[in-house]
Amino acid sequence: MDDRHIEKKDSRPRRRRLQDPERACDPLASVDADSSSLATTVNDILWGFLVSVSKALDLSYTGIMPHHIRVAVLASRIGRSLGLSERKIALISQAALIHDLGVRTWGDRAKLHEFELNDPYEHARDGYHILTGDESEAALEGRRTENEGRLPFLPHAVIILHHHDRWEGGNPSRLQQDAIPTESRVIHLADRVAVLLDATRPFNCQKGDILKAIEEQRARAFDPTLVEIFRDLAKTENFWFDLEPSFLFKSLAAYAVGGFSAPIGADTARAGGARLTEVIEILEALARVFAAVIDRRSPYTHRHSRSVGECAFILGKHLGLDDLTCRELRIAGLLHDLGKMGVSEDILDKNASLTEEEICVVKRHPYLTYHLLGDIPGFSRIKEWASFHHERLDGRGYPFGLDGSSLSTEARIVAVCDVFSALSEDRPYRPGLSLGEVQRILTAMAENGALDKVAVLELPCALRLARDSYATPIPRWSSRPTLTG
Repeated sequence: MDDRHIEKKDSRPRRRRLQDPERACDPLASVDADSSSLATTVNDILWGFLVSVSKALDLSYTGIMPHHIRVAVLASRIGRSLGLSERKIALISQAALIHDLGVRTWGDRAKLHEFELNDPYEHARDGYHILTGDESEAALEGRRTENEGRLPFLPHAVIILHHHDRWEGGNPSRLQQDAIPTESRVIHLADRVAVLLDATRPFNCQKGDILKAIEEQRARAFDPTLVEIFRDLAKTENFWFDLEPSFLFKSLAAYAVGGFSAPIGADTARAGGARLTEVIEILEALARVFAAVIDRRSPYTHRHSRSVGECAFILGKHLGLDDLTCRELRIAGLLHDLGKMGVSEDILDKNASLTEEEICVVKRHPYLTYHLLGDIPGFSRIKEWASFHHERLDGRGYPFGLDGSSLSTEARIVAVCDVFSALSEDRPYRPGLSLGEVQRILTAMAENGALDKVAVLELPCALRLARDSYATPIPRWSSRPTLTG
């Protein structure tokens, strides 16, 4: 929540429905139903998730600049020509889609689109830490650590850690040549080919210049065998046409592998069946990873998404929602600001009022969240709960202008938790408010018909009761608010 552009207007509060009478069926229920289609269902959900967050990583003012997806297509094609197994192609496809998740700012991202890089290793190391949460030297050196069993993304993390390692050596990892993971070498070459492409010119007309630049780095930056494979692939026109924006997603479907059964773990998506709880655990783990990516872009939001996710889970439990719904609420809270990947740091960290144009940019972020999450199978409910967090019961929210008749209990919960968390946290234009001040603002918004009265009334009690049960720091409320009406 960005409160620099809140309109403080009164309106008559609407009556709330605690339970929706015609509740949509659970979109994830099918995961546990038919074992014959289970693997496809699980893979579709997880692959859709990765593709969506890949788009988020490439968001800009002008839309999606599909660098990560282009790298995934290139890397998958090179890997296939190298004769790698389907499991390795899957790892390459998935890691390529998120290989630059460690990049913090738009400025840092722009620097990575230069062919010659001065220090490409910091963001690769940061990406590793985000995926594993483990900064120990033992993990960096690939030795088994006590929490390795709880790191489903360790294979992807290792690939990303080394995806800028040079073939000739001189890397912080001290690895060189064949000691560098094959998947990392493939993504390194694909990444550098992708940054050489000029979007203003026909791609097939750039073949000569790109081949020359890559050839000059043969046996220096790049594996000579992979360079030879790339030269062979580049001979046909369709190779270049496949990389054009109009055909890129079809190319991704044709060449990449989204199967997670091997990379994520046999216990999680094993042939013949998997428990719904295991799928939810993977989704929660993915959501936590990308909540960290979202929040680290600004020092003022370093825990915001995690706070909203835990608050939504706790409040949902307190209001009597079932466990699956509450865990989906947590995912919605973790991902509610995914669209903020399309907002520059200049706006996020501005310590003054936003201009009219900057407000317009900020108001776009829940719309982006809506469409990014909308591409994930089974996320229809999560998509709405996450992207409606700036809607208000009086119809004065954004971006859809929905009112109470269109906002479910879960969407109302996420909205309240977003306001609570945002007001409690420091922002560049104000320090975090005291819980008393937060309580007064929430109460006023509920009484004026913007936020849900029951959710606001029960939030202090819910957080107080759950305070000692959750790892996420939860502020201590002094008393339960009193609402009129």
